[in-house]
Amino acid sequence: MSDKNQPSTRPEANLVERTSVSVAWVFVARIVVRFTDVLLLVVLARVLVPDDFGLVAIATSVIAILDMVTDMPLAAPLMRLEQVTKRFLDTAFTLSILRGLIILAVISLLAGPISGFYGDPRLFLLLIVLAAGSTLRCLQNPNLARLVKSLQYRQNFVIEVTGKTAGVIAAIIFGLITGSYWALVVSTLVNRIVSVAVSYMFVTYRPAFSLSEVRYFWEFLGWLFPSQILTAVALQFDRLFLGHFVPAATMGFYSVSNNLTTIVEQSVRTAVAGPLMSSFVIAQSEPERLRRGYIVADNAILMIGLPTYLIALFFAEPLIMLAFGAKWLPAVPILQGLALAQMPALLRVPFRPLVMAAGRTDYVFALAISSIGFRVPAIAGGWAIGGIEGVIVGIGLANLGSAAVAMYFNRRITKIGLMRQLTASWRVCCAAIVTSLLAWGTAMVLPDMTNLWDVLLLAVACLVMVGLYVVVIFVLWELVGRPLGIESKILNQIRNRLHRARAQAN
Repeated sequence: MSDKNQPSTRPEANLVERTSVSVAWVFVARIVVRFTDVLLLVVLARVLVPDDFGLVAIATSVIAILDMVTDMPLAAPLMRLEQVTKRFLDTAFTLSILRGLIILAVISLLAGPISGFYGDPRLFLLLIVLAAGSTLRCLQNPNLARLVKSLQYRQNFVIEVTGKTAGVIAAIIFGLITGSYWALVVSTLVNRIVSVAVSYMFVTYRPAFSLSEVRYFWEFLGWLFPSQILTAVALQFDRLFLGHFVPAATMGFYSVSNNLTTIVEQSVRTAVAGPLMSSFVIAQSEPERLRRGYIVADNAILMIGLPTYLIALFFAEPLIMLAFGAKWLPAVPILQGLALAQMPALLRVPFRPLVMAAGRTDYVFALAISSIGFRVPAIAGGWAIGGIEGVIVGIGLANLGSAAVAMYFNRRITKIGLMRQLTASWRVCCAAIVTSLLAWGTAMVLPDMTNLWDVLLLAVACLVMVGLYVVVIFVLWELVGRPLGIESKILNQIRNRLHRARAQAN
């Protein structure tokens, strides 16, 4: 059925437009942030050695686990309030500060035993400094939740990009001057300091300590604490596990490859989390509207994420050679394997905003249990059977299992059948298959990255690949009668923008 025959309402169109604009702001911010991350990797990979990256990867994995375990997404309960008052903001700020102090205290106690376990005394100070960086982030302005609630993300864009840019510039300068692995830590510290400072420039808030509304936050976040413990261990288990068994250089290859492949999922997840939760909260009273919104979001995320993974899968060697140099070529098969293994993770990105909007944080806990249940034995078993290659296969299988569990709970909330969830993205999957054939053939004939023409040829190959991917999706959409979906949303947005541009010109 043609999309022009489908009923629509102006409120839904307004919501879609506001959500799209919000996602665009956050997504562009994530792209800029991830571009600066890649730039930092490219520069520091030529200054530092793989051992340095392996060392810092172990320290950041430990901090990441504690960060996730103690994480309190305080903006989510604030967004669900009809009116965000000072008492709730003060409670959120106080809880955030307490979280930061807990992180610093725990790491101060564990830094010695952890550095002893990995046999590297340099980890002691690294852990303390990184924990201090996490504590700094807890000072951020809680009143930003007001902007998020009303789908205003321009200010968040400025905060995120400003902090990250300052951190990367400081790290590059420090790395070029000293040649020390501490450059990787400087980036984090400067980013946190600048982001916190800028957050107070957009929304008025005078910090005050209070726990008067702690019961409200605990009722919302209670299920999240145990789920975050499980999720943190599951997500960082591969690096902590490998860090004990493989040399630091191998760990460096794995860490850089993992950072590159998780950029896509993390960028998309971060970009859509806030706007999607806001729109799901608004659409909750209309079940069919909620179902359509979820399907569109799921398709959009898969459509955006797959091409990047395909580029990493088929063009890993020229990309590594171009960005990092010949000494990083052992990372090529790791990057290819992780790119393939991370694809299923895109299928569960909209799940968390959905359950948070529905107030079903118990489903987050259930997904966390399944995630650690799949991931830990898959990684350990994969290592026993096939080394790092086995670990990568285990990660892929675990991601498939977690995606299936998310689809099951999504059906319980939205009443979208499993078959409809599986088939909703068939056009994107077909386009990915066609594009893969082109990319595979192109990768076979690409020359080594030895001159500017080789680089330009690689860039053209990537652009052609993405162009074919988009064309196949829209051709298939046209052939099946232009059903409502992400394609129609994209075309409507383009038409609206062109109409406004003509109106302004006249």
